[in-house]
Amino acid sequence: MKPSQLIFPLLSLVCGAISVLAQAPYNLWLCMLVGMSVYYALFARVQTAKSAFACGWLFGFGYFGGGLWWIANALLVPGNDFRWVWPFAIAGLPAVCAFFPAFASLACYRYADRKKIAGYIMFAASFALSEWLRGHVFSGFPWNMYGYIWSIFLPIVQIAALGGSYFLTLATLFWVTLPGFLAVWQASRKQQAALVSLAVAIFIAGSWYGHMRIESVSPGYWPDLQIRIVQPNIPQEDKWDPDKARANLKRMLDLSSPPPSRPESPTTLIIWPETALEFNVLEYDAAREMIRNMMSKYKNNVFLLTGLLRFEMDKNGKRHYFNSLAVLDRDLNIRAVYNKSHLVPFGEYIPLQDYIPMHPFVQFQGFASGNGPETLTVEGAPPFSALICYEVIFPHAVVGKDRPAWLVNVTNDAWYGDSPGPRQHFAQVRFRAIEEGLPVVRSAETGISGVIDPFGRIVYFAKLNAMAVKNVMLPKPLPQTPYSRFGDLLFFGCTLACLLTALKPRFTKRSNT
Repeated sequence: MKPSQLIFPLLSLVCGAISVLAQAPYNLWLCMLVGMSVYYALFARVQTAKSAFACGWLFGFGYFGGGLWWIANALLVPGNDFRWVWPFAIAGLPAVCAFFPAFASLACYRYADRKKIAGYIMFAASFALSEWLRGHVFSGFPWNMYGYIWSIFLPIVQIAALGGSYFLTLATLFWVTLPGFLAVWQASRKQQAALVSLAVAIFIAGSWYGHMRIESVSPGYWPDLQIRIVQPNIPQEDKWDPDKARANLKRMLDLSSPPPSRPESPTTLIIWPETALEFNVLEYDAAREMIRNMMSKYKNNVFLLTGLLRFEMDKNGKRHYFNSLAVLDRDLNIRAVYNKSHLVPFGEYIPLQDYIPMHPFVQFQGFASGNGPETLTVEGAPPFSALICYEVIFPHAVVGKDRPAWLVNVTNDAWYGDSPGPRQHFAQVRFRAIEEGLPVVRSAETGISGVIDPFGRIVYFAKLNAMAVKNVMLPKPLPQTPYSRFGDLLFFGCTLACLLTALKPRFTKRSNT
């Protein structure tokens, strides 16, 4: 066995693990520059398709394993019947996600010379396309896209307003693999300097565009409206404990009451996190009275936007459960409701449940899916689109046909404890704000709640594992962005152009022979 047959795969694993440190909460973008460049340099030296696939899979396993290990924390919450699955969850999802860079590496190996410019272009395009596929096949899971490494450098992230996060990912792959390609590219110094200059010029141009975009206009705030964001910080093991139900409700109500001696806006929207209320809470007179008493303290217009577990009966008398966001008035009438449509596989439903003898983590037969993004309206406030939990991570899938003025994201990240997960989740919310040109208001069970303006700037931030409440003003939206209008068209156009450019030498060689 050649040393490279063992060393290259092991180094690929290390490169992936290093690269993920560029993501939140570490935000060490240089780590992806090092990890991806070293991976490209060694990948360019593999000599078999099997080795190329293995190196790509191990890179992906290191990257996704290092970035997604926290998901298994949900299995360790006391009372969970699936604790035995924990070791499989730690490795299972990263193992599946790793196939995307594996096939991308295999495609690059087969169809382009990795030591020439065509291979460099093919690598970036195939990896970017694999990220789009990861975000769409099998219901999709576009977590920790390579382009998200810029989450703390907002000027460059403004590129997402033009072409979205997949387009930014394509550009990022060109930038972070460049040193690795230069290490294997046998070209003159003049040619190498020209390529570096081009990459730097594009990065500077993108940053300049982003800076000018941010400085060009101040969106301002909606008048006569205040948003009261409630983060109750209830541990997951206490959330459904019947002995603590009254105390949990009282905590949310105490946080929701208007502050004394403070001017009240004509309209107040109180936002509670995902599943803040169970479907039977509103059936109890005592609970209804407690909520009414809280809302009666507001003299002016007031509505409660709350996560709500609810069910509907079909004509056959069968219950269908929904993970919803409901708008309640001061008399607890439901004015509007949105049902979560993008459900978590195995968490909220079981794929092919008729053939898999297990129930989801939600402890009953699972949720029914809603009808997709919708624009809801409430008196005294601009129209909004509701997103429940991880629905907010899907680019170009957060608004319906009627464009809203803002986004509401309610979530329960208490499942994952003090881990990178909630921080990564919050970081990705900023990209949706920039892509759509819409502000986002977020209420989380135990973090991270906040307000993000349409440029991705954080207006308000509630720390993880902290009880918090805040009255905030709602930023106004920007005009509709190119990405909001055209989706991933620019990404597909550039990716197709890259693939055709990379494959041109191969086709030219065939035609000459």
